[in-house]
Amino acid sequence: MHQILFHAGPFTLRSYGLMMALGMAGGLALAWHLAGKKGKYREDILNMAVYVLLAGLLGARLWEVAFDWHYYGSRLAEIPALWRGGLSVQGGVAGGLLAVILYTRKHRVPFWEFGDILAPGVILGQAVGRVGCYLNGCCYGVPTDRAWGVVYPPGTDAYFAYGTTPLVPAVLFESAWDLAVMALLIFFLFRKPFDGFVTTLYFSLYAAGRIALEFYRADSLTVWGLKAAQVTSLATLLAALAVMFYLWRRGRLNP
Repeated sequence: MHQILFHAGPFTLRSYGLMMALGMAGGLALAWHLAGKKGKYREDILNMAVYVLLAGLLGARLWEVAFDWHYYGSRLAEIPALWRGGLSVQGGVAGGLLAVILYTRKHRVPFWEFGDILAPGVILGQAVGRVGCYLNGCCYGVPTDRAWGVVYPPGTDAYFAYGTTPLVPAVLFESAWDLAVMALLIFFLFRKPFDGFVTTLYFSLYAAGRIALEFYRADSLTVWGLKAAQVTSLATLLAALAVMFYLWRRGRLNP
């Protein structure tokens, strides 16, 4: 487990940044591949990629800053320091989703059909990015005496909080869940009952998994004594299921 992989003069390659970049590239490559299998939208994916990635990074940072304002409010100069970590997965998804909505409206691309193709790539990017969180020693879990407990090295947030106490590798569990969800989304992409099913299934399954896994996280941001990720995930789950039902019913009424 290494936060810094190597130095080359003034350049420092951090494992967190590398895994984030690999996750973005892998997610984009998978979406492009699936678009080819479906025979459409490959050009659109390439055209909007930069905008979605930038919006995702901005959303991830702003979400983290907003929910941790008691820290950043007195350290405004640290807000742009993305290389130090502090990116929210949920904020990144929200920012990327906004960019996709704007792109599809501007270029008259069917949002739900397009979103179904993108969803497996999005969850793949999240899975790889979570490995970066593990290597960085952030997003750590609660103490455990189980065999899978991980002792984080000095210099990590986890070590600062718990020292040599073994902790649940919560983000690795989340990464495994994300990969399982990705496989399911790809399966349904070619068997979906209606456009939008894969997209809403992605939001539903990711939110459900996040709610469960947050019980094993020890560093989660809180709002009024509640875990922010669980509150927003529950809202996302209910909204996704409601939209899924609406799309299914609309398809039944207007075949």
